[in-house]
Order: sequence, then C-alpha cells, then structure tokens
Amino acid sequence: MEFNKLFASVLLFGITILSVSNIVDVLYHPKEVAHYQYVVANAETLDPQKNKFDPATVDMATFFKDANLEEGKKLSKKCVACHTFEKGGHNKVGPNLWDILGKNKAHLGDAFKYSKALLEKGGTWDYSSMIYLLYKPSSYIKGTKMSFAGLSNPQDIASLIMYLRSLSDSPVPLPE
Repeated sequence: MEFNKLFASVLLFGITILSVSNIVDVLYHPKEVAHYQYVVANAETLDPQKNKFDPATVDMATFFKDANLEEGKKLSKKCVACHTFEKGGHNKVGPNLWDILGKNKAHLGDAFKYSKALLEKGGTWDYSSMIYLLYKPSSYIKGTKMSFAGLSNPQDIASLIMYLRSLSDSPVPLPE
C-alpha cells in the first residue's frame, strides 16, 4: 500500500510540472527562434563592393576637406615602431618621415637602405601616391619591405596625410 502512495505522489508531481509548463506556454506564446540567425540592421551597408574605397576615384579637391590633424597625429602612432617624425630624426626600420610630402620617394639616398621595389617605383611623394601607399602599401609597391597592412577608412588616410603634411617648415600646398 505504501508503494502505491509513493508511486501516485511521483506521478502526480510529474503531471503537475507538465501541466504548469503547458499552461505557461499557452499564456505567454513563446516564439520559436531559429538557431544561428543574426539580425543585422542596415545590412545593405555591409556590402563590401558598395563601400570599398578606391584610391583611383579620389577627388583631390575635396578629399582633405574633413581631414583632422589631431586624428592624424593619433593614427601616426601606428607608424612609430618603424618611423620617426621629428626634424633631423634618425631612421629606424623605415625612414624618418619629416618633410616627406613633395620629396623623391628615395630622397634619403644612401642614408637609408630602401627596398629595390621602391627604388624602381621612383617619382615623388605627392598626395596621390601617399593615398595609394597608406591604403595598401603592398599593392602600391609590389615587393615593398613595409609590413603595414594599410588603412581602409578614407577619412583616416586623409587625416594621416594632413599630419604628415604638417611635419615641414614649408608644407606642400593642398590640391585644388
């Protein structure tokens, strides 16, 4: 007789738990959520082709209008492992960047060992070449020793170039 009472109480407890669970489900209407789904607001802005920066399409007259010199100075901290910025500064793994804009690409001559790729590239560090270099150094100068991956944000590129421009006794005029 005791066994029947024990069995009945366990059975009643189980039925009660199931009933309460079903009543709660009916009252609150739980929504089924599919696994591994992510809701992304403004998904159209995530299209990599739509938002990809192309240095070839830069309008030089307007590219620097929102550049921020202080932001450029902050961004230059990514460069200090390899470069110095002060006038007369020493070369590190990379050359000193004081007064770089408007100079020949290998302007330090024998004072710095440039990569063969940069020497073959030739030309001057004008605004256009700096945009290409800062966007993706390995694409601009194939075979460069520069290990920096580049900046993908055009605003960051403009700000860093404005900071580099300020590192001169007579800064190169802005493009018009």
